[in-house]
Amino acid sequence: MKPLVSIMSPVYNAMPHLHTFLDSVENQTYAPLELILVDDGSSDDSLSVLTERAVIMEKKGISVKIISQNHAGQVAAVNLALPNVHGELLTWCDADDYWTEDSIEKMVECLLAHPDVNMVRSNGLIKDETENPIRYREKENQPFLSNIFDDLFHERILELAGRFMVRTEALFSCYPNRQIPASTVDQNPQLLLPIASRSKCAYLNEELHVYCRRSSGHSSTKRSFTETMKRIEDIKQLYLSILPYCECDQEYYRKEVENMIAAFKKTLMQTTAMMARKRTSIE
Repeated sequence: MKPLVSIMSPVYNAMPHLHTFLDSVENQTYAPLELILVDDGSSDDSLSVLTERAVIMEKKGISVKIISQNHAGQVAAVNLALPNVHGELLTWCDADDYWTEDSIEKMVECLLAHPDVNMVRSNGLIKDETENPIRYREKENQPFLSNIFDDLFHERILELAGRFMVRTEALFSCYPNRQIPASTVDQNPQLLLPIASRSKCAYLNEELHVYCRRSSGHSSTKRSFTETMKRIEDIKQLYLSILPYCECDQEYYRKEVENMIAAFKKTLMQTTAMMARKRTSIE
């Protein structure tokens, strides 16, 4: 019997891109699938669309569970989804991105062929709002199997939702209570780093995932100096909160967190000073 794959997706005001994501799930060549959707207090028609599409997807054999919460962010949404995961394998995707139709099948095949590996990642694309590819594709010479913990930790590998699949048992052995550390920054480091610290990761050099960069997305938000400094501190607390769940040199990586944060702050100060000089010269 083929393993059930659980898919998690937090949804917040995802119109008009939500249908593209749901289409990519519905059109997957792999079955069985379990789709867990958490509406994060959307003020647009996202919840109505989820409800309508769930009926159609259920008729096609995809199990769909919709959970609603007041707007609390992606990590809170993931923590609502995790207790409802029943699949042997788990992947997750933002509701404004999408997969190729054979993405899940190929990642499943890879993990089944390598039972000693607990995670797999694919290549992919970043596209703009006109669907033009702008970057993301990784180098051709990536090894098939590698320890990626250090590269993930230092963000030398993109930790985008949608390009990873993990064994559920491996994740929940790190988080027995099925809850990841809270953060306003991200959910991907919490889901990936503990597993990566314990297992090699397989790599599929195929463009199976598309990350869509939106002008209205949180990654495109322009922040003030104060807001950016707060976000840097939030990143620091996020990584420090993850380390206890990782099998790594705790002292070394705590120092690395401090080094990364110092570098972020230095870059911010230099950029702020440069912008101030430009404004002065214009005036």
